[in-house]
Amino acid sequence: MMHSDRKITDKGIICAMLDMCEIINIGFHDDEYPYVLPVNFGYSYDDELIFYTHHALEGYKNSLIEKNPKVCVVTHKFIDNIHNAYDHSSHDYRSVMAFGEIMIISKDSDDYRKAWECLAAHNRCNVSDAVYKPDFKILMCKIVCRPENVIGKAQRNITDISQVPLKSD
Repeated sequence: MMHSDRKITDKGIICAMLDMCEIINIGFHDDEYPYVLPVNFGYSYDDELIFYTHHALEGYKNSLIEKNPKVCVVTHKFIDNIHNAYDHSSHDYRSVMAFGEIMIISKDSDDYRKAWECLAAHNRCNVSDAVYKPDFKILMCKIVCRPENVIGKAQRNITDISQVPLKSD
């Protein structure tokens, strides 16, 4: 990281940054080039940062998960056309990058319900009982990231949660 003074590892600040973001981009290992998909998400961050996503029952990403479950997750929020007193730039951003392993969650596990609850909470909606029906045609996945593999970054040094929101003019 070029600007190590901007590196963020504080769990509370990272969670505040994730709360601002609507999608994550998941980078999968593919043969010649990475395969990157934007998806909506939910998360929990206790001992490990766990992202929850949902996918179609069939698709290319499912074969990539089977082939190599190691992934990179990136999300960010960006604002332009502001006066940034920190470094006199015309933009500001918050980003989180994490490395982890993705796995499909069994519909019979407690993780399946937790995944739906985290997705609903992050996306500000209610969990419908319909999502728990066995014939629901969707896969739930979780990406488990150890804290040492989670890094936040911002345009300026952030040391407190109150500094996380982006401010326009």
